[in-house]
Amino acid sequence: MREIRISRRGGLAALGAGLGAALLGTSRTDQARAASRGAPSHDSRAKKDAVGYSVTISNASALDGMNAILFQENPVLPSDAVTLAWMSKMCHPSTTIEYKWTIDYNFVWGQVGTLVPGTQFVAGQILEADLTQNNQVGLSYVDGGFEFGPTGPSGKNGSLIIKQDDSVPGPGNDDQGSVGIGMSGAGTFVVPTVPNLGVEFDPKPTYWLAFGSFASSEVMDISELTQPAKLVYPVGMTSAKAVFDGKEWNISYGN
Repeated sequence: MREIRISRRGGLAALGAGLGAALLGTSRTDQARAASRGAPSHDSRAKKDAVGYSVTISNASALDGMNAILFQENPVLPSDAVTLAWMSKMCHPSTTIEYKWTIDYNFVWGQVGTLVPGTQFVAGQILEADLTQNNQVGLSYVDGGFEFGPTGPSGKNGSLIIKQDDSVPGPGNDDQGSVGIGMSGAGTFVVPTVPNLGVEFDPKPTYWLAFGSFASSEVMDISELTQPAKLVYPVGMTSAKAVFDGKEWNISYGN
C-alpha cells in the first residue's frame, strides 16, 4: 500500500470550490415535449466495464457524533450551484466504515429549489448517463411534476448537458426545483431550475474526505467540514484506507 500523510492546512489549502456549470440558452419544442415521455437508451457494455473504487475510513481520534463524508469537487462553481454530501455515515471513535462506487454518471432532479446548507436533496428521478452517447437530456414540468426525457448524444463528448424547456418553474415560483448530476446512483452537484436554460457540467471528479454533520444528499457548506483530505488514486489502484488520528489523515492505496 502507498501511504500519504495530509495535514489540515494542506488539505484546506488545496480544496477547490466545486463543479463548474455553464448556462446555455434553449427553448421548448414539440420534440422536447415528446421526449419527456420516452425511455433512455444506454451503453450496457460501458456500465459493465465501469471500474469499481472503494475507501475504508477509520476514526482513530476522540472526535464523536460526526459523519465521515465522501464528496466530490472540481475547480469552478457558479453562485447557484451547490455541492451535495455524496456519501455520509456516522463514524464514532474506534469505528470503521466503507464506501464503494463506480464511475457511472447520472442526471438527477429534485423538488426543492432553495439550496441552502443543510437542505436535503431528494432525487425524484435518477437517469443513467455517460459522457458520449447519453450525455444530454431534456427537463420538463408536466402535469405538476418534473420529468426527464430520454438521453442522447449532445455532439460534445465529455460534458453532461441538461436542457430545461419553458414549462420548468424558475425563481419566485413555489414549484421551483433543482437539477444536476451524480455518480453511482446519487447526486453530487445541483442547481436551481430555470426555464429555457440549459446547464452544462464538465465532470472531472476529485474525491474528498471529511468529518461533518451533513447527511447523505444534504447541501453542504464546505467551510463547516473538519479536516478535508483529498483522495488521489494512483494509476492502477482502486482501493484506499484512510485513518484520521484527530490531527491529520494517513491514507494508503492498493488494489
